[in-house]
Amino acid sequence: MADTEELAKGYTALNGTQYDAGKFLLKRLNITTGNNILDVGCGPGDITAHIASIVGPSGSVVGIDPSKERIALANEIATPNLSFYVGRAEDLSRFESNSIDVVFVNSTFHWVEDQATAMKEFARVLKSGGRVGISGGSGDFEAAHEKIKADVLSREPYRKYPITSGPKFLKRSEIEGLLDAAGLEKREIVVNTIVKEAKDGAAMIEWLDTSSSGKTYGGIPLDLRPQAREEMKVEWARITTEEGIKMDMELLVTVATK
Repeated sequence: MADTEELAKGYTALNGTQYDAGKFLLKRLNITTGNNILDVGCGPGDITAHIASIVGPSGSVVGIDPSKERIALANEIATPNLSFYVGRAEDLSRFESNSIDVVFVNSTFHWVEDQATAMKEFARVLKSGGRVGISGGSGDFEAAHEKIKADVLSREPYRKYPITSGPKFLKRSEIEGLLDAAGLEKREIVVNTIVKEAKDGAAMIEWLDTSSSGKTYGGIPLDLRPQAREEMKVEWARITTEEGIKMDMELLVTVATK
């Protein structure tokens, strides 16, 4: 399922979890005035705009995202030092080699189809001493939303429709392998443990839908998705308390230096 304007606007309203994760990553990147920053998977650009306020008019920030709907929203907040383009992590040919101080990749890398090629592109565009920062779900930890999705989509009639695109959450050993292959040997990796809260299953599914551009249901046809959604809501109800849902998550946060 392709992204839609409705999902893009929904993400703008519901992406507080990703925004907070991005701020955690930013603290580890030490971005300063005058830096040139590339935000890969910028979405509607809210945290990209925050980064632009850090680098100031003497710096520049460019955000790219494969969703034209999200880039359309981002372009509404563009400024002289903040621009946005439709683009993919695997192809950064718009950017010259050794031209970027920091590549910022927040809540995005698990959606990249060719993660090895993307990592090499990050390394290519970085200046010597430049840094790539990546934050996303850890493949060493299975959160409740992954278990519920796998459970429901393993049932009939959904199991006959294979999942055709992500997410692929990397284990620490896997991301280290990609960094090695890209020549980024100097790195620090930490775990950011967070709790995602929602009032009920419907709210959690809405967050997942807007965060994934509609990929919550794997490869199942559109006419089966309402039924799958109801089955997912039943599973979420099993772990909902009077205080709602509190879902533990572990984010793998990587900063590597060229």
